[in-house]
Amino acid sequence: MEINLDLRLPRDSTSVPAVRRLLDSSLAVLGVDEPIRGDIELMLTEACTNVIRHARAGDDFTVRATILDARCVIRVIDSGQGVDAKTAAKAGEPASLTAESGRGLQIMRALADDVRFRTFPDSGSLVALEKHLVYGEDSIGSRMALADWGLDGHSDGHRLRGMSDAADPELQEFASRLFEMARSGRTDELLPYVDAGVPVNLSNEKGDTLLMLAAYHGHADTVRALVERGADTERANDRGQLPLAGAVFKKEPEVVRALLEAGAAPGAGSPSAIETAKMFGHTDLLELFEASADRRPAQF
Repeated sequence: MEINLDLRLPRDSTSVPAVRRLLDSSLAVLGVDEPIRGDIELMLTEACTNVIRHARAGDDFTVRATILDARCVIRVIDSGQGVDAKTAAKAGEPASLTAESGRGLQIMRALADDVRFRTFPDSGSLVALEKHLVYGEDSIGSRMALADWGLDGHSDGHRLRGMSDAADPELQEFASRLFEMARSGRTDELLPYVDAGVPVNLSNEKGDTLLMLAAYHGHADTVRALVERGADTERANDRGQLPLAGAVFKKEPEVVRALLEAGAAPGAGSPSAIETAKMFGHTDLLELFEASADRRPAQF
């Protein structure tokens, strides 16, 4: 999904609420969570106000907003004297409570995930703001993003389509990045995509879910984070293997504990986690299974 808004506006205070409402309306229709929309509204206001304050009389300025799946990038371009280079360089420093300038830059820095400034002597300046988007459940934005990512949805989960040599290279690259984040335990990078609408039970061409990859490669924190977001501990890959058995095979006790705490069944799958532990002589993990069984409530 890619949506672009390109507005050329007069240097006038009435331009600020106009562009703010246009962008916010678009984000609201897509189903972006209200707190995120509020942050974007405020940082956009500060960027536009800065332009109006510094641009030459009679100058127009341009606002370009791009919504690309779970990202919103806003570029505010003016043809006046632009943001003062020294002020921009100090944007990461705490603003004085009595400062008369630079407060807007501090606000942008605080609200945006990324802020970049470029000044062009005698030609103006560029302020680029980036914000990660979070969509509401079953929102238009979430559905459009999933459609563009090439995900098919069934009652048994989501799988990336077309992972052959003929598949869309951009889709392949995006999919590879997601699965590599899970494989390498880059939890902070992976979770924003899941929170934005990537199915938590997304699986690759072999049926390995994000949870399976994180478990097999020993990343307990990633496993816990995915489970908290609804990852299915009993979803098998195409060979019938489950995340718990994968963690046992690699002898990752912290991952095993995390999956047991989430309710993973040691006897499920083929081979099961119990069978795998016996096969490789992991008696310590078998003891974990027994202790976990003792803690489970009786079934009636």
